[in-house]
Amino acid sequence: MQVVSSLPERVSGLLDEADGLVRRITSVADRADVIVGRTDGIMRSVDELLGTVREAVGRVDEVLRDADTMVRTVDALLVEVRAVSDAANTLVARAGGVADDAAALVARADGVAEGAGVLVRKAGTVADEAAVVVAGAGTVAEDARTIVVTAGGVADRARGVVDRAEGATKDATEMLAVYEPIAQQAAPLARRFVQEVSEEEIHAAIRLVDQLPQLTEHMERDIMPILSTLDRVGPDVHELLEQLKEVRQAIQGFPGFGFFRRRGEREDTEEKNLD
Repeated sequence: MQVVSSLPERVSGLLDEADGLVRRITSVADRADVIVGRTDGIMRSVDELLGTVREAVGRVDEVLRDADTMVRTVDALLVEVRAVSDAANTLVARAGGVADDAAALVARADGVAEGAGVLVRKAGTVADEAAVVVAGAGTVAEDARTIVVTAGGVADRARGVVDRAEGATKDATEMLAVYEPIAQQAAPLARRFVQEVSEEEIHAAIRLVDQLPQLTEHMERDIMPILSTLDRVGPDVHELLEQLKEVRQAIQGFPGFGFFRRRGEREDTEEKNLD
């Protein structure tokens, strides 16, 4: 009788525990719903992750339905209620793990969103670079068109050069016809010049050419004035020669002059021999 009388209290306690478990499971389910709502609000585009979260929420709802069924049959299955209580604790732990996994999924979704933003920025950068490349291609096309036009002008000028070269070739042929006999006649003279002119003579000619400016200056400044006065100096020179002749005759008339002359000639000869 005591067992029967205490059975309502025990059942009431078990019902209270079951209600507490239901509230905890409901709170966990609410947390899971909030997390799923955040996941749905943050990443509508990640359907696969959202499907995984919905599957987890469905499992939690299934556990809640099983718990409700167990509560209705608690009067007949007290032992099973305790087992359900243990299972509910396990489910709470699993629900907490699911909540943690959902939070991790939210963090991953945030990372995916940031990655998508980076991809969008990269795509914008690639689009800008593509626009620059397109503009550069347009510039290259314009440059190519300019080069084609320039090449046409160069081809026209080359055609003119070819025409002038043909004329020059014709003139050169005519000049060869004129100067070839002259070259054949001059070849022996040139050969003889090369054979007979020595290296010393060539160097002397080079030195003479180097001295031509100074020689020209002396000719213009010193010699040419003297040459211009030769017509006036000629009579004076003739008169001077006549006077020298008279002086020579007078000296030869001195007694002993022949002796002194022979003595002087002898001394000159000795000096030359000594040299």
